[in-house]
Amino acid sequence: MPDANQPQPSEIAGSAGRAARIGLWLGPVLAIVSLLIPMSGLAWEARLVLAMLLLMATWWITEALPLAATALVPIIAVPLMGIDVGTDARGRLTCATEGLCRDALADPLTNERLLNLGDLGTHYANPIVLLYIGGFLIGIAIERWGLSTRIAYGLVARGGANPKHMLAGFLLAAGFISMWISNTSTSLILTPLALSVAAGSAVNGREDPKFAAALVLAIAYAATIGGLATPIGTPPNGIALTQLRAQGIDVSFGQWMAVGLPAVIVLLPMAWLTLSRGLKIDPAGARGAQERVRQELGKLGPLSTPEGRTAVIFFLIAGLWMISTLIADWIGTALLGGARIDSGHVDTMIATLGAILLFIVPAGGGAKRAILIWDDAQKIPWGILLLFGGGLALAAAAELSGLSRYLAESLRGVADLHPVIVILMVGLLVIIITEFASNIATISLMGPVLISLGQGSDTLGAAAFIVPAAMAASMGFAMPVGSASNAIAYGTGKVKQADMIRRGLVMNLCALVVLTIIGLTLAPLVLGGA
Repeated sequence: MPDANQPQPSEIAGSAGRAARIGLWLGPVLAIVSLLIPMSGLAWEARLVLAMLLLMATWWITEALPLAATALVPIIAVPLMGIDVGTDARGRLTCATEGLCRDALADPLTNERLLNLGDLGTHYANPIVLLYIGGFLIGIAIERWGLSTRIAYGLVARGGANPKHMLAGFLLAAGFISMWISNTSTSLILTPLALSVAAGSAVNGREDPKFAAALVLAIAYAATIGGLATPIGTPPNGIALTQLRAQGIDVSFGQWMAVGLPAVIVLLPMAWLTLSRGLKIDPAGARGAQERVRQELGKLGPLSTPEGRTAVIFFLIAGLWMISTLIADWIGTALLGGARIDSGHVDTMIATLGAILLFIVPAGGGAKRAILIWDDAQKIPWGILLLFGGGLALAAAAELSGLSRYLAESLRGVADLHPVIVILMVGLLVIIITEFASNIATISLMGPVLISLGQGSDTLGAAAFIVPAAMAASMGFAMPVGSASNAIAYGTGKVKQADMIRRGLVMNLCALVVLTIIGLTLAPLVLGGA
């Protein structure tokens, strides 16, 4: 069982192992070597960005530094590179370097200058970063007042004494909760509940090992899958949103859900089929597990005032997110004289409203405090937000230096392959990388390549590449290090590594097929094919 007093698995903490020590020196070496190799048609500024990308990729993959610390590299490096930029007709910064960028210009640029730290700093305070701050605070409130525990036991209790139905209850609970709070937090909250139910199934002092393993894996897999449904469910989703917006594709909370929720609806039953196969326990053990669920649910008592008020705010904000596009249209018409406001920015405003309400509304129930106080906000994973900013800054540097255009030309042959082959290749590569590296770092590094594939393809737009790749970055089912949720499940001692790998590979294959279909159909249909 995870111990709250011990350090918990983290995807951004860094490592002190041999690979980290090697990576610390290998990164600068690769960066220098890349500058020495002749590259025809690539401007010097773009070569400097490529060197930075190799440095950051090596440090991220080997965890030579804490991942958030590596994300700070662009703040020092990019302003020193002398990247020429200008303003296009729409008022956006665009690449003005010699070569591919200059040759591709249809209209002259205005306000030409060097990319500076002020430009770069905006990526560390991107609206998506602010959206995540609000989302994290809502998740903290749900966890703080035990609403997530009540949801979990309430769903599992509906399964009765049937072990497969209990398994389904845990899958549904973890899947739903991880839509709104981090996958790691979901696993930390629900894994002890799963272990308690498994212990309740013991007959003559012995619990069924297959039942216990299935329950803890259900939490890990469902936490991973559920995060696909919403922009705040897992950080790679947010990175994908910013990558799409960089290509002029405005994506709202509801639009993302229209793509992500179907993936969850399909993958959760696949996880249930994978984990429930051959699952049988002694009838007495099943009744014992059912009784344990009833006991734990009884201990929670009736819905408390703080839980109820937290739930009201949560459902209010979730409902507003669903209609953020309509709200954006109303704001533009009624308040801004017809001017347009991005629905994505409205999503961030709604998240901020929810956070402020949590600090204003009294918890009630005898608690002399608001639902959230600032001490609760210290639980926000600030390192993930820095990692967000570093990935966005890296992608922006690649775009504005001309590196993305160069990659687009280089990858044109790949982009023109059959769409199924291309998306399968991208998804498979991302899944393999994310089994051993941070999912945020993986999609951040893939950003320039994905944008380049979109630019180089005559048949597919950016959404077809970026969305399935971002979702695939969370699909580390097979290895204990594939995700923090896997590490928590493996750390219980209930799951053998061989069993995790065997079932995880099945889930990886299922995810690859499902995400490829989504990339070819839903993503371009809902998010656009630009």
